Amino acid sequence: MWAKLLAPRKIGYFALLRNPRNILLAAPELTDAAIALLTDKQLIAKSLVMPFRFTTALEAMQSSGLPSAGRVLAALSDAVDVSLANVPRFEGKTLVALDGSGSMMGRPIKIGALFTATPAKANDADVMLFSNDAQYVSVNPRDTTLTAAAWLEKQCEAGGTNFHAIFQRARRAYDRVIILSYMQGWIGQTAPVADFEAWKKKVGAEPKVFSFDLAGYGTLQFPQRDVFCLAGFSDKTLETLKHLDSDQAAFLRQIEAIEP
Repeated sequence: MWAKLLAPRKIGYFALLRNPRNILLAAPELTDAAIALLTDKQLIAKSLVMPFRFTTALEAMQSSGLPSAGRVLAALSDAVDVSLANVPRFEGKTLVALDGSGSMMGRPIKIGALFTATPAKANDADVMLFSNDAQYVSVNPRDTTLTAAAWLEKQCEAGGTNFHAIFQRARRAYDRVIILSYMQGWIGQTAPVADFEAWKKKVGAEPKVFSFDLAGYGTLQFPQRDVFCLAGFSDKTLETLKHLDSDQAAFLRQIEAIEP
């Protein structure tokens, strides 16, 4: 079956991403063909695949223990970097603040770290890690996206979730602030509105804030204008962010345009 799909290149890129382990198990002689398709720049561009869509395939390979898994992992790493070309470009300056508290451990921090590495690599975004406090960190531009994400994971430490610290430590103006968290913050006992307003006044900024709830609790830490609370994660995440960044009423107009 796999030979009929891989040799004539009849398999779609997303289907390929869902099946590297199955291919190695059922048809290990087709490993080279699978790798060639996984790293094909034209296929990656045509598919519009985003870097975080590789997460499941990477986890499947890392836990497979199959003889050629290392080669496929290397190919997936290369493919993630190629897929950066599909990431929307944002005008101006971006800050990505990643929650590194204890409650983020596991899948949330893996998704958050890969998301953080993506705009850091593709859009030269500034990166901040926060838990009890917050600090800027520098992502090595020569690292692969996956290496940068793994490094970010290692920098995270158990602690509380202090949203106030993001704006207490931010040193410059930004056009947008992206916060990746499970959105349950109790340090300070209040929403960080005052610190947010103080920072905006200090640096002369009026940024949009995109608050990504990686746990799906639906909690909004910033009940203010130009603040968007987004829950869940998919290949449409960055596209959604791009639409809202350029026009906050974009989706409302799309809904209104639907004929009853």
